[in-house]
Amino acid sequence: MMSDEYTINGQKLNIHHLFSYPGHPGYLCYVFLFLSCLWVPLQADSDPIYVRLATDNALMPLYLTKIPANEAGFNTEYIESLRNVLRFDLNYNGMTEVQKNTPNNDDLILRAPLDHTPNLAEWKKQNIYYVVKPSIKDKTLSVQMLAVNNNQIKTVDGIALTGDLSQDRRSIHRLADAIHRTLFGTDGIATTKILYTVKTGTDKPLAEVWEADYDGANARQITHDKTLIVSPAYIPPKPGYKPGAFVYVSYKNGQPKLFVAHLKDGLGRRVTLLRGNQLMPAISKQRDKIAFISDVGGNPDLFLLPYSPDEGSASKPRQIYATAHKATQGSPTFNPEGNKIAFVSNKDGQPRIYVMDIPAEGKTLKDIKPTLITRHNRESTAPAWSPDGHKIAYTSSTNGVRQIWVYDFNTNQERQITSGAGHKENPAWAPDSVHLTFNSSNGDSTDLYLINLNQKDAVKITSGKGEKRFPSWEPRS
Repeated sequence: MMSDEYTINGQKLNIHHLFSYPGHPGYLCYVFLFLSCLWVPLQADSDPIYVRLATDNALMPLYLTKIPANEAGFNTEYIESLRNVLRFDLNYNGMTEVQKNTPNNDDLILRAPLDHTPNLAEWKKQNIYYVVKPSIKDKTLSVQMLAVNNNQIKTVDGIALTGDLSQDRRSIHRLADAIHRTLFGTDGIATTKILYTVKTGTDKPLAEVWEADYDGANARQITHDKTLIVSPAYIPPKPGYKPGAFVYVSYKNGQPKLFVAHLKDGLGRRVTLLRGNQLMPAISKQRDKIAFISDVGGNPDLFLLPYSPDEGSASKPRQIYATAHKATQGSPTFNPEGNKIAFVSNKDGQPRIYVMDIPAEGKTLKDIKPTLITRHNRESTAPAWSPDGHKIAYTSSTNGVRQIWVYDFNTNQERQITSGAGHKENPAWAPDSVHLTFNSSNGDSTDLYLINLNQKDAVKITSGKGEKRFPSWEPRS
């Protein structure tokens, strides 16, 4: 028979007590552990110049030249700051890997055009796929891009710079995405943002919602509720628009309740007047329903609420899953079509991830049979369905450390993405279904990290005071 008691950090905790007592110091830790615009013009046709060479390398070597300071209109230090932003974007785009600069290669760039035939032989000898040559004249940035294998050059120009790094780094992000589109024919993720919470205090913890560029820069606080807020999630935008609102859980009224707020002012309004605790909201890509966890019936179960961002709740929420015994459900996530949900349940003794079709209204709940997808480890939580629908990322206890794993529907296989010390939780997908962000604890700090499926070394993107948790990556329409 399954026990309701579990030991975490040496403490015996009861799931039902914790769920009904948000003030308990282990509450959040346990519940989430358990369930856990400017376009740059191109001076060429828009066909990608993505070239595959004979190599087994997952990332394609790219050489980023230095930016000459003469005629730039900025000092050398500022120019290097801009180049560092571009270098980061190109080094963590999931496709290319920026190579170290050498005096010989820099000299190649200075003494002849990019497509100079002898130079091409040298690039090929070094197995360089692409050469990116930025230049600044009169505070305007231009870039040449060379695909070495087929000796094809494309350019991006006319990017005005202001001298304000917070503004200009976003211009660099747009440039990086333009380069990605030009080279590979797909959108990059450098112009996207990430939503997350920053928790401060211990005796009476507070957490507010923040938003930052995908690399952690230009962070700004959105909510100012002076209460505990968790699990914010962008509401998908209408076609042709950027996200303008988000759903989240707030303890401002004591019990955790669902709220929606605009990104501009952070002022929240209740989503539903349902009694009990409500946690872990997920909204469908179609913007028509919210899945969440509630104990209104006495047990943490999975509910579905018809919803419109413009009109609010269309009707009352309904329970869409129940078990024969008092199991705990959590962390719902929709597939892109909005007709399936993945979620966590401990119905078989340990928290694992299941997938099910969203049942039609009136269907008997006892007849619903979800499919188990996580079999490798016995403790898996916090699933996140990828935008392309092919994968689910999740957290799984691996040799005593919570790591990020991915289940692939194409192969029906699970694979470990992260390794090393520090618990890694709450993965969130980028729009390209290649990048992930997650929060990881290292000593006394909890920060957000960036990783992609082609590059297993995660990079920390946040710093400063407070615990950063529950990232949500800005979706695209």
